[in-house]
Amino acid sequence: MSLTALRHSWWMMAIRGALAIALGLAVLLWPGVTLGAVVLFFGVYAVLDGAWTLAAAYRAAGRFLEAWPLVLEGAVSLALGFLALAWPFVSRGFIAALVVWGLATGILELIAAARVPREGAGHWVLATAGVSSLFLAAMILLVAHGDADLVVRLLAAYALVFGVILTFAATRFRRGERLAEG
Repeated sequence: MSLTALRHSWWMMAIRGALAIALGLAVLLWPGVTLGAVVLFFGVYAVLDGAWTLAAAYRAAGRFLEAWPLVLEGAVSLALGFLALAWPFVSRGFIAALVVWGLATGILELIAAARVPREGAGHWVLATAGVSSLFLAAMILLVAHGDADLVVRLLAAYALVFGVILTFAATRFRRGERLAEG
């Protein structure tokens, strides 16, 4: 994955960030939202994010195998999204799946960050997204047998943080694209 390709794909990263922010705000602003509704919201988010991640990986790399961490992250998100949509009312089982998703995407985001050239700040911003996914998995694992409302709030907070980080990364890559052109 080249830095130039990432710079040209900044807007795709921004859309992923906007999707995550929309999920976080929808969950936080819906009074009395149930875990079942959040699972459905998350399913839609994960399918859209997974499909968008696959498209971004293809666009950024030119060849799918060059961006294998992003391809795998997109596939994991798609699978979990479809699982959540097919299985929305088994909320405790979904929490376990969410922990696995957080671990898998966090590790894959860290691998993707390690593959980004060290020019500018893009690599550490992407690594921060990976760490936030791992943090989500750890926090949900700690409260998995606790209050469902706490899990809902953790998911919303993660979505907001992750969305802001991706949006920030997108602006950094966009700035780099403008500097490279000018």
